[in-house]
Amino acid sequence: MIIRRIQFIIVNSVLLLFFGLTISASADSMKIAVATTGPEKTAAISQQAARSPFFLFFDGKGNFLEAVENPSKDLPGGAGQSAASLIAKKGATLIIAGNIGDKMKQALREYQIEYTKKTGVAYDLVQTIIQNR
Repeated sequence: MIIRRIQFIIVNSVLLLFFGLTISASADSMKIAVATTGPEKTAAISQQAARSPFFLFFDGKGNFLEAVENPSKDLPGGAGQSAASLIAKKGATLIIAGNIGDKMKQALREYQIEYTKKTGVAYDLVQTIIQNR
């Protein structure tokens, strides 16, 4: 009887530890890209994802990591694929923008990056999204 209790306690402890680490790892592995009009975390969200002037990156806890000027913004064509590639290379798992074109949506799906359309201030929306997850 005592052995079964000890086994039960050990198994439950291992499961609790495993699931606790899994939940923590998923939050830590999330990285959010935001298409913005400027390089500050308080910049407005750009209405055009692929041609936004900047992409801001935040970790899964909402900490501002970096601002990257969008090299795709002035391309004559292929901006959606190019921007999606940059976002994927930076490790983002979600992008927020005012609008996302069909070609960019397809490229994001290929990279398995989620997307959402929002307007407002980048930092504020990131915090709201993290709180709601």
